[in-house]
Amino acid sequence: MSKTIYELSDEVLGELEDLGHSKLTRDNFRYFWNGMARYFESKGVYEFDINVAMEYFEMRCSKHNFKKRSENFIRRAILILDHYSKYGSIPLRCYTPISKLNNIELIKRLSSYGESLVGGEYSSKTIEGYLRYASCFLQFSEQNEYYKSDDWSAETIFEYISTLSSFQKATIKHRVGGLRLFLKYIYFNGVTKENLSVYAGTVRGTYHQKIPSIWTKTEVNQMLSAIDRNNPNEKRDYAMILLVARLGLRSGDIKKLKFENFNWSKNEITLNQSKTGEPLTLPLLRDVGWAIIDYVQNARPKSDNPHVFLKHLAPYTELSEGNHLYKTLEKYMVRAKLPISAKRKNGMHSLRHSLATTLLEENIPLDEISGILGHASSNSTSIYLNTNIERLRECSLNVSKIEVK
Repeated sequence: MSKTIYELSDEVLGELEDLGHSKLTRDNFRYFWNGMARYFESKGVYEFDINVAMEYFEMRCSKHNFKKRSENFIRRAILILDHYSKYGSIPLRCYTPISKLNNIELIKRLSSYGESLVGGEYSSKTIEGYLRYASCFLQFSEQNEYYKSDDWSAETIFEYISTLSSFQKATIKHRVGGLRLFLKYIYFNGVTKENLSVYAGTVRGTYHQKIPSIWTKTEVNQMLSAIDRNNPNEKRDYAMILLVARLGLRSGDIKKLKFENFNWSKNEITLNQSKTGEPLTLPLLRDVGWAIIDYVQNARPKSDNPHVFLKHLAPYTELSEGNHLYKTLEKYMVRAKLPISAKRKNGMHSLRHSLATTLLEENIPLDEISGILGHASSNSTSIYLNTNIERLRECSLNVSKIEVK
C-alpha cells in the first residue's frame, strides 16, 4: 500500500533523527513538507508525486524572491522525499535527476537505471554511488546536446573521459567504472545498438593502504562501561557494540540480523554478509549472548518485526541502512572521556580493526582472522600487519644473510 505524503514525511523525519540531524533541521523540513502536502491536497493528490512537488517548488520560487540557499533547501527537501520513496534511504547528497538534469529523456534513463539497481538488491549507498556516476555522464551529454542515446558513440565516451583528467586517479577509476556499468545496462536493455561500455576501459593503479585506526583493550572496556544498561536504548546499543567489538561483525550486518540468524542450541550466529554475499558462522560468545537476551526481554519494543534491533520510536521498524552508528559510538566516547580526533576514525569499523589487531597479537593466523571478519581474501586482512611491528619484523629480510655481489 502506497504511503500518503504525510506518512512518507513522518517516516523520513524519523530517519533524519536516527542519522543525527538536529531538531531545528527536522522542524524546518516538517514545516516545508506540511505546506507541500496542503498543495498536493488542493490538486487532489495524496501520495508523493515528483512532478506535483516540482510544480510547488516553481510556485514558491515565483512568489518569493528566495536566496540561493533557500532554493537549495527546498529542492533538497523535495529530493529527499523522492529518493526515499524510490529507494528507501536518505541520500547523503542529492545526486538525483532533477537536481542536475533538465532533459526528460535523460531523466527517464537515469530513473529506470535506478529502479534496476534497486531490483538488483544493492545497498542504498551503492545505488547512490552508481546513480551519481551515471548522472555525471548524463550531465555531460546534456551540456553537449547529446540528448538521445543514438547520439552517443565511442567518440562521446572518449570525450567524456578526457574531461576527468584533472581528477585524482582513484576518482577517475570510480567514475569510469560507474560509467561502464551504466553503459552495459542500457545496451543489455536494448537502448543502444552497440555496447559502448567496451570504450570506457579500466583504470589500474597502486593505492597505498592506510594504517587502520584501532582502540586499545582499555579504551574498548572504558567505552562499554560508559553505557547505561538500565536505559532501553542503551541496552540495544550495548548489544550492538559488543557484536562488533567481540565478533567483528559489520554494522550493516548487525542492523539486518533477524531472530532466524541465531542458533541458541549451538551458540552460533549464521548470516549471509551484505558486502560479500558470502555465508558467515561465528560463535555466540557468552557476554554477547546475554546482552542480546537482556535487550530482547527487557528493552526491545513489542513488535512482530523479524529484525532483532529496532528503532524505539513508532513505527518500530529496523534501523536505517544509512545510519552507520557513528554518532552512537561518539556519544559513549564523550561520556567515557575518550579523545576524539579528526585524524583518527572512531566509527564502528574501527572496532573491527581493533579486534583484528588483538587477534594478530595473540598469534592467530591471518587466514583465520580473515574468516572471522568475513573477508573474501586474506589480502584484505594483511593490512592489519601495519599495526603490529613485531609481525612486520618477521616479514622482513635478514640483511646480514644477503650476499652482496
